[in-house]
Amino acid sequence: MGTDSAHFQIPDIPGYYTLKCDFHMHTVFSDGVVWPHIRVDEAIGEGLDAISITDHVEYHRKEVEDNHMVPYEIAKKHAEDKDLILILGGEISASRDHFNALFLKNTDEPALRDTLPAKRIAAANKQEAFVFWNHPGWTAKYKDGNCPRNEEFIELMKAGQIKGIEVCNGDGYWEGAHDLVQEFDLTLIGNSDIHGVSAYQYQPDKHRTITLVFAREKTVEGVREALLNHRTAIYQGDHLIGPEDLLKPLFFESLDIETEYREGTSLARMTITNNSDFDFMCENKSLFKFYNGIHFFTIKAHAKTTIIVKTLEQLSGFSLDLLVHNVLVAPGKSMELAITVEDL
Repeated sequence: MGTDSAHFQIPDIPGYYTLKCDFHMHTVFSDGVVWPHIRVDEAIGEGLDAISITDHVEYHRKEVEDNHMVPYEIAKKHAEDKDLILILGGEISASRDHFNALFLKNTDEPALRDTLPAKRIAAANKQEAFVFWNHPGWTAKYKDGNCPRNEEFIELMKAGQIKGIEVCNGDGYWEGAHDLVQEFDLTLIGNSDIHGVSAYQYQPDKHRTITLVFAREKTVEGVREALLNHRTAIYQGDHLIGPEDLLKPLFFESLDIETEYREGTSLARMTITNNSDFDFMCENKSLFKFYNGIHFFTIKAHAKTTIIVKTLEQLSGFSLDLLVHNVLVAPGKSMELAITVEDL
């Protein structure tokens, strides 16, 4: 995370709030180990803006009440007057492939527990839920660790019944799932799928995998509108994954850049202050070389990075073309951009 604080520090972008969201987590009401109000406290402590507690709708532990609405009701009461968006959801997982449904109205609906995926998904859509495919290359079910090209699911994607894919779950990333998102114009999702205690799993220099939702307003409906319009990205480990038109402004909103020439030289000293949690791992692709290093450099989170650019003569402005290796804008494709300096 690049900071001693476990609290997410991520900027908004022009026109949108950048909401930090986790749409996949469990409590003692299915196979997790904490009470629902703990999930609320963890989210607030880490600086999340929205969560959905998605306990499995097919089963509960014997020790707790067999009412699938209870975890949401407990969390909702605890979240009252707190700055957290709580979304009613559930994991529908009665067969090999699991799906999360957000914005459900009733998680006790028996049809959500049907053993046929298409019937479960249809039941969720009847409630106007946003359904996404969970951990599609999960090794417990797919031994090669790859996302399958499931023709039944592809038809449901085409029909708008499956609206997103959890391309990242914890530290897992499935390039085949990313391909499907691009091919069928779906929404990118990344979540923690946390079952244990957050403080035990994530030290201050690490963070849970989250979905960045670029919303017009900080409300449940604001989250829904952004998800339906694919305005999301994923923050997993040191990586950002998402569309270029969202991640490029996020890059620039994270940085303050000051440039000046050393007196009597053609060396342009560029000081980059990174106010975000993101480390940006860059490669210089421009014609200008650096005086103080090779063409690879990292713009560290919550730190100043200085690069000295040899422009050969003093210019009134110039552009530095970069490849940002750890920002993925398509499967296998890192983000390209230019830092433009003017009025020197």
